[in-house]
Amino acid sequence: MERHTYQTGLIGNCAFLAHINKDTNIDWLCWPRMDSSFVFGGLLDKKKGGSFSILPEADYSSHQYYLENTNILCTEITTTEGSYRVTDFAPRFLQFERFFKPLMLIRKIEPLEGSPRIRVKCEPTCDYGASKLRPMRGSSHIEFTGCEENIRLTTNIAVSYLIDKEFFVLNDTRYLILTYGHPLEAPLASTAERFLRETVSYWRTWIKHSSIANYFQPYVIRSALALKIHQYEDTGAIIAASTTSLPEFPESGRNWDYRYCWMRDTYYIITALNHIGHFEEMERYFGYITDISFSGDFRYQPLYGITGQKTLSETILPHLDGYLGNKPVRVGNQAFEHIQNDIYGQVLISMLPLYTDHRFIFSERKDSDRWIELLLKKIEKTIDEKDAGIWEFRNMANVHCYTNLFQWA
Repeated sequence: MERHTYQTGLIGNCAFLAHINKDTNIDWLCWPRMDSSFVFGGLLDKKKGGSFSILPEADYSSHQYYLENTNILCTEITTTEGSYRVTDFAPRFLQFERFFKPLMLIRKIEPLEGSPRIRVKCEPTCDYGASKLRPMRGSSHIEFTGCEENIRLTTNIAVSYLIDKEFFVLNDTRYLILTYGHPLEAPLASTAERFLRETVSYWRTWIKHSSIANYFQPYVIRSALALKIHQYEDTGAIIAASTTSLPEFPESGRNWDYRYCWMRDTYYIITALNHIGHFEEMERYFGYITDISFSGDFRYQPLYGITGQKTLSETILPHLDGYLGNKPVRVGNQAFEHIQNDIYGQVLISMLPLYTDHRFIFSERKDSDRWIELLLKKIEKTIDEKDAGIWEFRNMANVHCYTNLFQWA
C-alpha cells in the first residue's frame, strides 16, 4: 500500500527540531522542548497550525539541500521575476568553554537573480493550535505574547510588511531571527553571519571526528547528523522521532506520538554511536538509562519522556485535522502502560561496551555490577510472562519469540 511521505528538511540544535518544507514554510517546531506544544504545526493542520513562510508573489519552483556535512538547510526559490535562497539553521557552537545552543531559529534570505517580490508570514501558536498569539509591534521586531514565554521575531525587513502580510521586493539580504523567552540583544546582520560561520564549523568538525567508512558514506553522514539532533542533551535521552500523529499508512488510525525515548532502541542507538565513534553522546545516553534503571521500579516501561517521566497519558486533539486529513491527532503514548519484556535484554546487551571497549574508563563505571544485577532480576521475574511484544498489541498478550530471544541474550 502506498504510504504518505512529506518533503522536508530537518534542522535543530539538540534542544529542539524544526521541519521546513520545500515551500520554505516551517511546518513543525516544538518549543521549548521536543515534547512541548508546537509553535508551528502546519504538518497537522494548515489553518490552525500556524505558519512561518517566505513565499514569492509569482509562480515558482524550489530546490532544497543541506550545506555539505551540516544540519543547515538551504531552499532556493525560482520565479519569473527572479530567484532567492533561504538559509535556515539553529545556532550551535563552542563558546566560553561550553556549547552555545539557544532557543533560536535564524533565517537568511538572499536575492540570487532579478527582483523577486516576496511575502513573509509569521503566525506562531501555542496549546497545539488552540491559541493564537498576539503580535506586538516594535521598531525592528514583533513580540508574540500568549505562550508561557514570549516569542520575538527580530528582523531588518520593514515591520509593517510583516504585520500587514504585504509583498515587497527582495533587493538585499534580509535576516529573520526567531527567539523563545530571551530576545536577541545584539546586532542583527553581523550576529546572524557569525552564528552561521560558527555553526557551519561546528557541524563539519563533528563529522570530521566521526569514524565513517567509504561505503555509502554520504548517506551515513546524513543519518549521523539526523541522529545527533534527536538527542535531548540536557538529559541524554534520544527520541524516536520529532513528530506526532503521522500515519503509518492512509486512514490507518495508527497515528502515534513518537517524541519519546523507547528502551528497545537502546542497543541500536548505542551501537550506531559506537560505530561512528561519538562517545560523548553514548555516555549521555548511558546516564539517562542509568537514572531510569535505578528508579526502584519493579519493571521497565517500554518508553519514557525525555526527562525520564513515566506517565505519558495519551490524549486526542479533535480540533486538528491531522496530516493530510488523517485523524486522530495524539499527544502522549498509551504504550507506556504496556508490558514488553524484550526490553530488559535490549538494555542488558547495550551495556557490553562498558566491559569490552577500553576507550571507556572502567573505574568510572562502579555502578555497572549493580545495574546488571537489577536487570537479571527483572528478567528472572518476567521470563515466563505473556506480553504485548514488539508489535505493541493494545488488547492482547501472548508469548513472543522475539521477547524470549532477548531475554536469552
